[in-house]
Amino acid sequence: MDSIMKQVGGLIAGLTGLVVSVIGLGVATEIVFGGAMGLSVIGNITSIVDSLSSGGFVGLVVLLILWGQVK
Repeated sequence: MDSIMKQVGGLIAGLTGLVVSVIGLGVATEIVFGGAMGLSVIGNITSIVDSLSSGGFVGLVVLLILWGQVK
């Protein structure tokens, strides 16, 4: 059972690292090429942060949980 939990934890950590890398690549691509692909990574991140900040205490709690997952 301990081995399965370690494997699941490793899988989640790997996927989190992959998602963070893809987001970073998307931001860098948008800075260099602009919105040529029709996607606005920076705009989407800004809207997520705005919705969390307008959520008050609940938004702060969600932000802390997400930060803990990434870290």
